[in-house]
Amino acid sequence: MIATTQQIVIPHTKEIAPQEDIQFIVRGYSWRPFLGFCLPHIDIISHLGLGSAPLFGEHTLPLTKEKYCLECLNPTSGDSQYCEECQKLVKILRLECITKGAGAPYNQQCNPEKPPCNSPWAEQLCKEEHVVYIAGFGELFKVGVTRAERWSTPDGYKYRLIEQGADCAAVLRGNLNLATAQEKEQIIAEALELETRVGFEYKAEEFANPKGPQIRELEELSREAAKRFDLREVCLLDLSQVYGLPPELNVDVNLWQIEDIFGKVVYVRGNILYLQANSLLLAHDLSSARGRGIICEED
Repeated sequence: MIATTQQIVIPHTKEIAPQEDIQFIVRGYSWRPFLGFCLPHIDIISHLGLGSAPLFGEHTLPLTKEKYCLECLNPTSGDSQYCEECQKLVKILRLECITKGAGAPYNQQCNPEKPPCNSPWAEQLCKEEHVVYIAGFGELFKVGVTRAERWSTPDGYKYRLIEQGADCAAVLRGNLNLATAQEKEQIIAEALELETRVGFEYKAEEFANPKGPQIRELEELSREAAKRFDLREVCLLDLSQVYGLPPELNVDVNLWQIEDIFGKVVYVRGNILYLQANSLLLAHDLSSARGRGIICEED
């Protein structure tokens, strides 16, 4: 299957809906344990609460260009996923500590013994054990951090790796909290010349034409990171069987990045959703849908 990446915008069949037509908002995506397997879900939020739906079968979800606050559900300005008021909440600031670095939203380095957030709740979460991982995406490797326990399982870190679509990963421990794990992440990224982010275009093409896990190279990187940076190897994970194989197609495929979610789900890996619509194989970045409203139309 040959893939080239282009970008198109599928126009809505009508003008962008007013706010009263927006009953559900996409809050993200997740891979959830189910009977020993992992299933991809699209996660939603509404005034009634939280919900999710598995990603298989046919989907027709026209999405707004505007974004809505994932906390209060009011419209936001720009590309932010939270309104100005909700951005001041401790639990939202903590998300910035995860994505931008511990203490970043407070413009100071975080001291776990006296954190700038002054929140026992956030402090407890940040003090939980974190792990450093090196994840493989074909021939590209990235380093990152995540909490050791997720979905109430001690090896919950694997769900973070699956959410990204990694085909293999090495997990490293060292009695780390969020701040110290992030420090190790930056040091390892610079010393071993690893990525800290993997973009949509690379993933969309790699996942459609997977090269398979590069276990030997991963083992070498893991050993070097553990030896040089006072970490211990916990495990090496081959995740390539989690997602199954992309379908074999008899014709060359143009790979389109789309704004809406419509068509028949043919493959999902990490945050990349592949949909078949007529003669096109469409690719959607589930991360980009966060905060966008689902336009509800009456028959």
